[in-house]
Amino acid sequence: MVTGVDDRAGLLAGVDLRALVRRYEPVLCFTAGEMFFPMPVGTYLAGAALWASHHTSRGAPTLLADHGELDPERLAATARAHPEAALFLRYAPRGLKRRELRDWRRRPDRPKFTGVSRLAAVGLLGRVIDSLLRLSLTLRGRVPGGLTAAVQRQYAAAGPQTDTYHAHVSSDGGYVVVQYWFLYAMNDWRSSFSGVNDHESDWEQLTLYLVPSPDGPDGFELAWVALSSHDEVGDELRRRPDDPDLTWVDGTHLIANAGAGSHSGAYLPGDYLVRVQPPALERVLAVVTRIRALLFPWTRGQVAEGLGIPYVDYRRGDGARIGPGTGRPWTPILIDSATPWVRDYRGLWGLDTADPFGGERAPAGPRYERSGAIRASWGDPVGWAGLDKVPPTPARAVRAGADRVQQLTDTIGELDVKIADGQEELRRMSAGLELLPPTVTANRRGGDGAAAALVAQEQAVSVLRARRRAAVNERDQLRAVGGLPPLPPPHAHLRNREVPDVAAPANALLRFWSGASLSVLLLLIGLALLLEQGSLVVACTLAVLLVMGIEAVLRRRLLVFGLSLLILIAVGWLTWLLVTNLRFAFGVLAVAAAVAIGVANLRNLFGRR
Repeated sequence: MVTGVDDRAGLLAGVDLRALVRRYEPVLCFTAGEMFFPMPVGTYLAGAALWASHHTSRGAPTLLADHGELDPERLAATARAHPEAALFLRYAPRGLKRRELRDWRRRPDRPKFTGVSRLAAVGLLGRVIDSLLRLSLTLRGRVPGGLTAAVQRQYAAAGPQTDTYHAHVSSDGGYVVVQYWFLYAMNDWRSSFSGVNDHESDWEQLTLYLVPSPDGPDGFELAWVALSSHDEVGDELRRRPDDPDLTWVDGTHLIANAGAGSHSGAYLPGDYLVRVQPPALERVLAVVTRIRALLFPWTRGQVAEGLGIPYVDYRRGDGARIGPGTGRPWTPILIDSATPWVRDYRGLWGLDTADPFGGERAPAGPRYERSGAIRASWGDPVGWAGLDKVPPTPARAVRAGADRVQQLTDTIGELDVKIADGQEELRRMSAGLELLPPTVTANRRGGDGAAAALVAQEQAVSVLRARRRAAVNERDQLRAVGGLPPLPPPHAHLRNREVPDVAAPANALLRFWSGASLSVLLLLIGLALLLEQGSLVVACTLAVLLVMGIEAVLRRRLLVFGLSLLILIAVGWLTWLLVTNLRFAFGVLAVAAAVAIGVANLRNLFGRR
């Protein structure tokens, strides 16, 4: 038992928490090639050191507890003794050197992994941005080379690990919330699986939402589940137990597929394409996308392949499995807001690289963000998953429905008063218009201010009537079902249902070209600079067209490439004429103005009176 359960509504009084978390504990399925699995906090701390950084003074970090000296109690005590310090842990003292790293990669027990060509899924511009982003790692804080290997070697040297989750049980908004937190020694998504980032240590979680039920085991039944995800927030996080995307063991143990290296969760196994656009280029890329849609209408509504940087999150579930029925049982550790290391340590669980983008910095613990603020998933789990608006039980839903019926009835009464007042105002305004000359009132769309005001008042009353009709319709529907609407389809609350979306692997030639194309382009431009033959602009343009032409052939889009090239030539020629020939430019502007004025006059002439 934990010492201080987070139970705001008193729903957990007398509940055996350990039995509760074991009844619903999940089955985690990993991708073949995964090297790190959920471990106990105590084991992690036994191999870690605690440091205090000095980002503001640019000084070297201060060692507070060396490797082998830490445990949960000392971590909490040291954090309390340094309340203002920026603390972080280091699991591995240093990265492996080049020769050590080479030997580590050649070890016979190294897990084998086969990925897909992510760069083949993106255009040339995307590859340029990808290269710039990777080069930026040399300028901003990044995980040192060889750190993944050092962490894995230390992790393996600790001996057989106990597969552990840290369970947090709380009540919020009428739900009992059971969270399973998983601690990994390393996130090696970038170095091992060509993903976005690396960072020492990783905290991920899976959340279940239970509701009181006299027929359920332990007096509860499962209402919703939510997995941590890189891209989803709010409603997109959660699923109902009857969702066909969910797979269960013995009806209560959810199967979740952990991302390779990233450890993010997925309901369906497979490869997921994560498309990244650097925040600094967001506005520029938005303008490019609009221009692209204007010049090439057939691209509207399609993903701009050339603008996003693709990364694959491998959540295949074809590797190790942990949980009920797998031969690798869980060891539960119960935690809450009163657990000392949870409550007192707000620092990072791993190396603090000071990366301003945050991607290469280690995470904070289950209760806190890197800023020291309490995580929404911990402090407000119901709001975090968008469940504030969802009644937890049928009785609550009926009560909410009755409240909504009364609210709609009140709204209808208020609208009736406003509509009656609007009618009286219309009659007064209309009587005033009858005293005006016929030439003024003939066209009610024009005329003086009184006529225009009458039209505006008519529209306002029309809006009020539309709102009343909608309110009456909703109230009648709720009354017809007794205040309890029928259960919507499982995916009704989702705007974007996350499913495996990586296309079939590209052919070998295209995969080779996607890796070599940028180098070929830079080589051609470099030769043009060295040889100084002809116009540099023409040489660079021809180099780009050659590289893009080869790619069009390999992607079997030569016809589309040719048409796009003709459109660009036409736009360039027109732009050149406008810039170099003022007479032509003024002529084009005059024709455009004439067309615009003519369209406006025709609309006014034949418009609704």
